[in-house]
Amino acid sequence: MSPFVFSSSFDHSMLPEEAIDLFHRFMDDGKLGFASLPSDGNLLECSVFAADKAAALGDTMIVCGIGGSSLGLRAILGALGSPAGRSIHILESPDSRLIQHVMRKCDPSKTSLTVITKSGGTPETLSVFMELYPWLNDDSRVFAVTDPEKGDLRRLALEKGWHSLPVPPSVGGRYSVLSPVGLFPAAFAGIDVERVLSGAHDVLADFLADGGNSLAARVSSAYLHCFHSRPVHVFMPYTDLLFDTALWFAQLWAESLGKARDLQGVPACTGQTPLACRGPADQHSLVQLFMEGPLDKVITIVGEEPVPASPVIPGTFAAYPSMSYIEGRSPDELRAAEEEATAGALAERGLPVCRLKIPRVSPETMGGLFMLYQLATVLTGFALFVNPLDQPGVERGKVLTFRAMGREGY
Repeated sequence: MSPFVFSSSFDHSMLPEEAIDLFHRFMDDGKLGFASLPSDGNLLECSVFAADKAAALGDTMIVCGIGGSSLGLRAILGALGSPAGRSIHILESPDSRLIQHVMRKCDPSKTSLTVITKSGGTPETLSVFMELYPWLNDDSRVFAVTDPEKGDLRRLALEKGWHSLPVPPSVGGRYSVLSPVGLFPAAFAGIDVERVLSGAHDVLADFLADGGNSLAARVSSAYLHCFHSRPVHVFMPYTDLLFDTALWFAQLWAESLGKARDLQGVPACTGQTPLACRGPADQHSLVQLFMEGPLDKVITIVGEEPVPASPVIPGTFAAYPSMSYIEGRSPDELRAAEEEATAGALAERGLPVCRLKIPRVSPETMGGLFMLYQLATVLTGFALFVNPLDQPGVERGKVLTFRAMGREGY
């Protein structure tokens, strides 16, 4: 049973059975590899083993990756930090200033270099890696995370003798956070990745056991209810620890459901624009738009259970009315009160509001969130009768980039 509690300010019907049937059909055909990751002991073992090797080389890791190869890792590290006290620098953009800045901060004799691209040919990632490789000047410190058989990066890893980890062919980039893409660097940071997988397993087991009554199906049906009438989906966790998770959700939702054609090739033009927000900070900026602007948004608010025995604000300014009422309360009480107030105000305005209450942020919670939103995204895609696993819309830009840079064949 999932420890998460989901509710909405509006009524909605159950998810169509056809969506659940499509899910099981795709799963039986081996196309939903992300659903097998929580029980893949081999991938867990090789991720932890590689993390131990990297830790023996030094306390710093530079990760080259973009999109699905970096956003999930950012979400894990943003939520859980680095319990082992090691440093991880994630370089996504081919920006020489950022690359040089990281090189100045790091000692190559104490640094491992991880390059993550499933295809083995992502130009942004490879350009960053190629600039860092001569600076590192040590093949024993290179880790490649890529397709187990195909691509130039796999070929290079074999030729150079680099450490390498596989990304299963059936696992798409934006669904890969629970594979070595996320688990290996997270384990290097000292995060208990077995607990991450345990949380993911619980949410998956809930869906496989309860189908349309499961948490994932209820989240999907609520989102589906608002999908066409509210073209903007605001995802607003009430803890800064989960803001990178909101950014991860934005890629997952946009790239999976923004499709020109349905599963039969018929024009569909589906999509809903995700907007990652942070509470309470965006109460002082974007909430003004939500409250008085167009009623074109559905809001998801993610909140934690109360913090037990959190420190209280000391009584220092009793003579000042704007401060005295806060004294003796905790910052977490204020944050929880603002979460409730914002959700209530947005619902009063007439916006559909979804609430997800989670336990305190932990490895299990993060694994559960990853699996919940991967399942909900795929189910919503199948309910819309589009393919939530491909991304044909980004391919044209890649072709034009290759052409502009003079790549042979383009």
